Amino acid sequence: MDLNVTWFNIFTVGLMAATIWVIAVRTRGRLESNGPLCYYVGVIAYYQGFPRGLDPYWVFVGLMCGTLLRFEFMGGVILTLVRVVEFFFFCYVLWRAVQLLLGWPW
Repeated sequence: MDLNVTWFNIFTVGLMAATIWVIAVRTRGRLESNGPLCYYVGVIAYYQGFPRGLDPYWVFVGLMCGTLLRFEFMGGVILTLVRVVEFFFFCYVLWRAVQLLLGWPW
């Protein structure tokens, strides 16, 4: 296991830190915050900058959940379902970042 300081590793650690920050914002703050939307811009930039780093389906699902939560027009069970799916997206991003940093197979 060899962790070199490369741009890829720096941006991957930054993505992990941003993901943890968004999880904290989503659990403590309002859903209408613009911060998570900036996070999703960063996720898309990471996805475009490092091909095969993140699965495009997961990125799409996370982006849709973030957009639905930002422009909150739902409630009840649907809101809870979207929040749970977005949390699974965050878990995927963290797990995939650890895999990429440590060189574990896909």
